[in-house]
Amino acid sequence: MDYLRFSKYLSISILIVSLLIYIIGDPIEKLLAYQGPVIGGGILGWYVLNSVSRDKIIEEENGDRAPVTAILLRKYALLGVIIGILMIIPWLAPTLFVLEETVQPLYILSFTSMAIGGFLIGYVISSFKFIEKVILYSLGFVGDILYFFVIYVASQLFGVPQLEVVNYVLLMVYGVKFPEGAIFGFYIIKRVNAI
Repeated sequence: MDYLRFSKYLSISILIVSLLIYIIGDPIEKLLAYQGPVIGGGILGWYVLNSVSRDKIIEEENGDRAPVTAILLRKYALLGVIIGILMIIPWLAPTLFVLEETVQPLYILSFTSMAIGGFLIGYVISSFKFIEKVILYSLGFVGDILYFFVIYVASQLFGVPQLEVVNYVLLMVYGVKFPEGAIFGFYIIKRVNAI
């Protein structure tokens, strides 16, 4: 399977679907659709780095295979992740989201900023060693669960019943986070040669 081509089409599809949700979705759908530009941008960033270095792969002593570009970027990788996170996190504040509801151009800025932040993280993720990727993913997973809790608590700001918010959150957990966790778990198992 050509993972590079698949990742390109997957990222574009995720970005298009998320953009549609940002345009026509209700407030809770828009709040939970933040994963779209972040994940879509992240996959696109990974695709760009790996397609540029397609024929320039280095295998290190511990068996990690990484593009040459990723190795060269290694000392700047943490800075890339921090900048990416700083471009994403402000847009997740419920109070800013309420402002976005009244000032529509902020939606465009929000979507663009989160997609660029995701792109930066995806671009430098190949620079990290295996255990560093596991730690980053785990922190991201915990952050997402905390964000779902914040949305539940802040649901009164949007005039949406908490039961409806619970339904959306469960849909996100089982529809997005569970498959995401399963894929990452499979990656870990395969990486440590357990299968």
